[in-house]
Amino acid sequence: MTAFRLALLNPNTDARHTEAMGVVARETLPEGCEVTAVSPERGPTSIESEADSVVAAAAVAELVRQLPAHDAYLVACFGDPGVGAARELTEAPVVGIGEAAFQAAVTIARRFAVVTTLPRSVPEIEDALERHGVRGRCVAVEPLGIPVADQGSHNADTTAAIVDAGRRVVARDGAEALVLACGGMADVARAVASEVGVPVCDGVAFGAMTAYSLWRCGLRTSKSGAYGWPEAIAYSGMPGFRE
Repeated sequence: MTAFRLALLNPNTDARHTEAMGVVARETLPEGCEVTAVSPERGPTSIESEADSVVAAAAVAELVRQLPAHDAYLVACFGDPGVGAARELTEAPVVGIGEAAFQAAVTIARRFAVVTTLPRSVPEIEDALERHGVRGRCVAVEPLGIPVADQGSHNADTTAAIVDAGRRVVARDGAEALVLACGGMADVARAVASEVGVPVCDGVAFGAMTAYSLWRCGLRTSKSGAYGWPEAIAYSGMPGFRE
């Protein structure tokens, strides 16, 4: 069997986070798998707002077109920008790290909490919980007040804040597992789990394995209905998706 080739798409332009998430995916996947971790040349350096997310979603669609020779795609931003568009543009499996983290949490725990970055992200996460049918299993969405750009193992103070938030939702809300709502947190998931004492669901690691599992089982993105190829519509001033 040929080696599994995963394209990890970081929708923001932060090269440090792109590489860190690539390392997490490579360390999680079976030996011999290939991971191409990329980010767009233009766009937000971090994704905090709906406006940022819209720009990032367009970048995800373009990255899928630029990287056709891959067995699966992982959209490595917790808001899953552009996941639906990416699924229209390829037959390969496309996994978003937000959806993957929620799937992991409800598989291993009855009650989980989400640790996120800024307070403004709470309503969007609540909408995502509803959309994925897991709102009733989430006991808290806890913002750190620390932006995406300051997440990662290189920032010890931020990791300590995640640990404190995790301990808080476990003691206060009865959370049995945590979901880390930022791809930049991926490389601290195991450290947080060790400190807090409950499972920590990181969508980068679990998302990479979900993509691998779909590929290994021979499952492709359905082209019947919602994720069918885009119609051949003319685009003004730019190439269309079916040209």
